Amino acid sequence: MFTKQMQYDDTKILGIAKTIETNSGSLFQRFIFFITSKTIHFGFRYPKLKLQIFKFIDVLPSLETKKIYSYFKIYIFDEDTEIPTFLKSAIHFFISILFLSFPISFLIEKIVKVFAKFFILTDSPENLKQMKPSARPRTYDVLGEIALSPKEAKEYLRQYSELLEILPQVAPEIDPKLRTNISIKCSGIETRLYPESEEISVHYLKEALRPILRLAMQKGIGINLDMEQYDLKSIITQTAMDLFLEEEFKTYPHFGIVVQSYLKSSREDLLVWREYAKTRAVPITIRLVKGAYLEYERIKAEERAWVSPVFDTKRETDIKFEENVLFLLEASPYLRSAFGTHNLRSLAFILYHAERYSIFDFEIQMLYGMAGKYKVGLESMGIKIREYSPIGSLLPGMAYLIRRLLENTSNQGFLYQMSLGKNLDSLIISPKKETVNGI
Repeated sequence: MFTKQMQYDDTKILGIAKTIETNSGSLFQRFIFFITSKTIHFGFRYPKLKLQIFKFIDVLPSLETKKIYSYFKIYIFDEDTEIPTFLKSAIHFFISILFLSFPISFLIEKIVKVFAKFFILTDSPENLKQMKPSARPRTYDVLGEIALSPKEAKEYLRQYSELLEILPQVAPEIDPKLRTNISIKCSGIETRLYPESEEISVHYLKEALRPILRLAMQKGIGINLDMEQYDLKSIITQTAMDLFLEEEFKTYPHFGIVVQSYLKSSREDLLVWREYAKTRAVPITIRLVKGAYLEYERIKAEERAWVSPVFDTKRETDIKFEENVLFLLEASPYLRSAFGTHNLRSLAFILYHAERYSIFDFEIQMLYGMAGKYKVGLESMGIKIREYSPIGSLLPGMAYLIRRLLENTSNQGFLYQMSLGKNLDSLIISPKKETVNGI
């Protein structure tokens, strides 16, 4: 009976996936998707070169323009990659004798910046005033990694405040799926976050967040706290739970937090949030994602001789993501679901089960500049897409860009698998299939 039900579900999910795939926009949008998948496939033919390019891009913002080619040579030509040695030597010789190092440096910088603009909405909140309103609702994110000084943290706080001031007032009665949101990276606004001293860290983070929450409430804007490295998970979670129950915030229904399905503790986290939301009496939005720090968490756990907090395989993460989708849908209306994914199987799985549970107050979130084909396909089915839209200059945005590149060139990633010419039916198979077949 179980197997038959699973087969029935998968048949329905495959049908939805094919609908998304078929209704996927104009010929131009399909062409862009094709080029993207082929580019990813090309990158996997040359993994050493891809790694060195990513390393170079990561260091690029700290370089003077005139020195860019020198470092490009170090990272690309001097390292062992798939480019033949004679070809690297010939290119470098040609550039040297024609004194092209500065023009090449300038060109490299321009190319990377143009590429970054595909993923970063704009470089300043001020520029939003001149931009046309988006047909898609957005969650804005001020780019930046961990703040290294109080001065840097104050600057990020200033940018969040500026963003809130610039964004238009949101009507109270608006559909939550259309409400403007802002995502907050907690380690960017407060430097004093110490896992070994959680209580004082929570105190400092609450002090930093309260002015942002107050201003967001005045404007009717939703606030979502991003989840970061595992080290900070407990601090961010406790801060959110304390703040969202404070007298001035406890009745505001547009606060949320991220849960990462690659964490082995993700189901327990969702259980805690459901019980918490019941006591609060207004919903908490949970943005469910698979996670963006997988290799980092594995490396850190290995360095410390700890048990890794993340699953070892993509398959395990995919299974947990689908289990968490079902839990979130069942937890409505206490938890409001926001699913962050570009994976076609995951998207179809969400739509099928949301209809099965008759849950309509949920949303799909996708990164700005990515999966345009699927966004159009979903919108043709009447599904509203929220775009996660980064704001910031190339320098603080570079780490974000590298994470997105790594995420979208994973050798287990959906786009990569499609670029190999794999049949759509084989890509939509349930990650539990091996387990089911073994029963």
